[in-house]
Amino acid sequence: MMNVWHHDCQEPLALISDKVFKCEECGDVSNAFAYECCGCERKTCLRCVSALTPGARTCLKHEHPLFFYRGHEGKCNACGQPTCGVLRCKDCNFELHIDCFSLPITARHKCDEHLLSLTDHDDNSYSKSHHCDICEESRDPNSWFYHCATCDTSAHVDCVLGKYSFLKLGSIYEETDHPHPLTIVQIYCPLGLCSTQFSTDLVGMDHVAIQM
Repeated sequence: MMNVWHHDCQEPLALISDKVFKCEECGDVSNAFAYECCGCERKTCLRCVSALTPGARTCLKHEHPLFFYRGHEGKCNACGQPTCGVLRCKDCNFELHIDCFSLPITARHKCDEHLLSLTDHDDNSYSKSHHCDICEESRDPNSWFYHCATCDTSAHVDCVLGKYSFLKLGSIYEETDHPHPLTIVQIYCPLGLCSTQFSTDLVGMDHVAIQM
C-alpha cells in the first residue's frame, strides 16, 4: 500500500499484478505490476508512479532533476510531439512525456543481433542515413531512437518496442464497454489493419487484436 500526491482520490493505492489494465496517467494498456486505488479503483503503472516521484531523473541521465507539471503545454524533447502534462526541468528548456521518460535504455529486436541503445541525437549529418532499418521510413534525427553502433542500425522507438510491448498474449481484458471479457491475441493482417475492433485502444497497425 502507498499514498501518492498526484492521485485526486486521495485514497491509498494497493499493488496488484497479472491483471490487464489501462494506466490513468500514460494511457498504456498492459498486464505488468500496477497500483490500484482503494477508492475509485483507477490504476497507475509502476513506470508512472516512479516517473511522478518529485526529483526524478531521465533514463539518459539529464543533469538536472525533473518535476511533473500536469497542465504545462510544450514540446517533448524525445519525440517532438506537443505535451499537456510533462516532466520538466526547472533549470533549462527540457521536458518529456511520461512515456518517453520511461523508455528502456537498451532493447532487443530481430533487426540486429546486438542490443540497441536509446540515443538522444544523431551525429550523422548525411540525410539519407536518417531512416529506420525496421520500417524503412524516414526518421527525425532530432528525435530519440534506438541504435547499434557496431552494425550502424537505427530504428524508431515505436518500431523497436511496439505499441503494446507490456501486453502478454492470452491475457483477459475486462475494462471495456463490451459486455464480455476480451482475450489478447496475435493475428495476421495483410493490409496492416485489424478487422475485429471491440476496443479501439487495443487494435491497430501493430496487429494486436481482441478476441471473444
